[in-house]
Amino acid sequence: MKVWQIEKSFGLENLHQVDIPTPKLQSGQVLIKMAAASLNYRDLVTVAGAYGKTVKTPLIPCSDGVGYVVEAASDASRFSVGTRVCPIFFPDWITGPATPYVLPNALGGAYDGTLAQYMVVDEKNCVMAPDHLSDIEAASLPCAALTAWSALFEQAALNSSDCVVIQGTGGVALYALLFAKAVGAQVLITSSSDKKLKRAKEMGADYAVNYYDSPSWLSEVKKIWPEGADHIVELGGAQTLEQSIRAVRIGGHISLIGVLTGTNTSSIPLPLILMRNIRIQGVTVGSRSAFERMNDFITEHKLQPIIDRSFNFDEVPSAFKYLESGQHFGKVCIEF
Repeated sequence: MKVWQIEKSFGLENLHQVDIPTPKLQSGQVLIKMAAASLNYRDLVTVAGAYGKTVKTPLIPCSDGVGYVVEAASDASRFSVGTRVCPIFFPDWITGPATPYVLPNALGGAYDGTLAQYMVVDEKNCVMAPDHLSDIEAASLPCAALTAWSALFEQAALNSSDCVVIQGTGGVALYALLFAKAVGAQVLITSSSDKKLKRAKEMGADYAVNYYDSPSWLSEVKKIWPEGADHIVELGGAQTLEQSIRAVRIGGHISLIGVLTGTNTSSIPLPLILMRNIRIQGVTVGSRSAFERMNDFITEHKLQPIIDRSFNFDEVPSAFKYLESGQHFGKVCIEF
């Protein structure tokens, strides 16, 4: 079978398509013929060799994908042949809170990922994809969608009376927008691109702020919601976290997801966190049971993921370069 693999040295220039044997089934496993994969910012970091010591070569990258069960071990009964499934991001995280046992071990990092024509996966490490989604839409769910879902509904309890600030228009941000609007919450979204903000408004965002034109977007939040936002989806990192702390209401919730502006937190106003009773929650994707709850929600509300562009399996390096360019609005996907 064909796979995309980093064989010895990291770097996109060392990501090559190679032929390796199709994996053999073992007890409790299913063989999945992959149909599509989806790229995340994390995949750029991983291919560059900057993701951490758990990532070793050779490596098949990428965590997100969808495919069809073509064979099942004699003792695997969760899925029949022909079922469309997504492998989960953390294969060992089935339910409950995260533990040291589950978090280091993710697809496309500690384990080989989804840029392969076939994958052998333990049946307990898969979920059925929503029927109304296309293959590329379903492929975008395991990381970005589940991270947004966990932030708003697993580790918080977003409802229709809430107001939410979402930073940026990347994959997690757009899923957070879809989920928040599905329950009727008000949303303010930030971006450096007026074009992307216009599209976010078309998706249902109530307010849009260009943070190049208004670097202190905190003041814009307070104009709309004088007491502050109920919830902030924090995707920027050190340079935006201080504003998030000042923009959230007393007793509000900040979902800390991204570190795109770095990790130096020397300017973080710790007294404000204490005196305003603010909860800052780190979010790292989610469990299989959370994935299943999210899929039920997506199905109930007939949500459609935003796909920017799809590349074919032979164009994987071009897909990575396009993602790195930052031109996209929505997910960048691979069709097999």
